[in-house]
Amino acid sequence: MMKCISILGSTGSIGRQSLDIISRLPGIRVAALTAGTSVELMAQQCRQFRPDLAVMATEAAAKELSAEICDLPTRVSWGEEGLIEAA
Repeated sequence: MMKCISILGSTGSIGRQSLDIISRLPGIRVAALTAGTSVELMAQQCRQFRPDLAVMATEAAAKELSAEICDLPTRVSWGEEGLIEAA
């Protein structure tokens, strides 16, 4: 049975360590990732884990991420509303 998980703060040290562990475990799918403004690292994580949703802290960072991952099916959101959805 596949389990889904959301990682809030995925570009921080705890988030990166969590994703490292998740990448080694079978049966876990990353449904959502959230980050502050680290667009480049978030884009890398989206390419690796293919989440349904990626959330950035600001609208500017979300627009930049959207451009970086426009070839992926990941939906990009931002701000408090996006964080609530990811959670």
